[in-house]
Amino acid sequence: MQCNVLIVGFGLAGWALTEALKKEGISFVVYDPQQSSSSRVATGIYNPVVLKRFRAISNAKLLMEHALPFYHQHKYIQAQHPIPIYRVFASAGEQNAWMVAADKPDLSTYLNTSLVSSTNEGVYAPFGLGEVQHTGWVDTNTLLDTAKDDLIDAGCFAEEKFDYDILSITPGGVQYKNVKAQHIVFAEGVGILKNPWFSTLPVIPNKGEWLIVSCKELGLRQMLKSSVFIVPLGNDTYRVGATYDRDFTHEEPSLEGKEWLITQFKKVVTLPFEILFHGAGLRPTTIDRKPILGQHSTHATLWCINGLGSRGVLWAPYLATLFVNAFKRAQKVPRELDARRFLMP
Repeated sequence: MQCNVLIVGFGLAGWALTEALKKEGISFVVYDPQQSSSSRVATGIYNPVVLKRFRAISNAKLLMEHALPFYHQHKYIQAQHPIPIYRVFASAGEQNAWMVAADKPDLSTYLNTSLVSSTNEGVYAPFGLGEVQHTGWVDTNTLLDTAKDDLIDAGCFAEEKFDYDILSITPGGVQYKNVKAQHIVFAEGVGILKNPWFSTLPVIPNKGEWLIVSCKELGLRQMLKSSVFIVPLGNDTYRVGATYDRDFTHEEPSLEGKEWLITQFKKVVTLPFEILFHGAGLRPTTIDRKPILGQHSTHATLWCINGLGSRGVLWAPYLATLFVNAFKRAQKVPRELDARRFLMP
């Protein structure tokens, strides 16, 4: 079997690669064992604003323009949840900082200058709220399951673990079992730390914990953001999270994480609630907080895409587009994202 690209891993990065390759008529095969991954447990929020400091993320407009067409395809309609974010102000000073930020050109599209007074008796927001527009969240499990089923029907998805030992690398491409390809892309998340070709990249696992709670009569129709996000899932159930921990000692949900999340939730929501689930997962992050896309220093047919962190929903489509452009030799990977930046002076 011949194809242009092998893809190892089917989280958001692997999925976005398949979408970008299909658009250009480039053939591929995906290998993924369909085990738990950071994409499978992600909240899936798309939001171009850093809501702690009221500033736009790097390349905010570019990332949003690339990301939304990927998610807003009709076949993924069940995974789409376009709703605004209400930032809970902790002080009058934050109100003022919001108004200053909302006048900046890169934020004026997203930050509503009309402040909101909470009319929800279950929400404690004495200093009001600020609305972030053009945001939402993606049900990543629904998205990935829908895409996987389509790829299985097309005969280009293998639900199995990839065996590094039997990959054959040649100057002109790679061969894995009975499949020959020009390039292989490893989109493995924290699994890259076990990859024999890319394990030296500074990918740092960051543990995140979250809760699913039932809170009757809260009735949120927006996401709330204070020290945590509170995301309405329907039927008065909410996702609360997440923690950020690079110094974790185990990957399981912790009592400390649970207690912290409960405390943060109670600061904003005054109604009684029931915890339905407590989960944990590992995000792949980098030392410079920028994702990685690039080729192996020796084997040019080997690529990796990694380090998307907590904004994988926004980064994945853009990185996939960059890979396709590099594959077509139409555009080089920007140096600030290139894997080789960690080897350059």
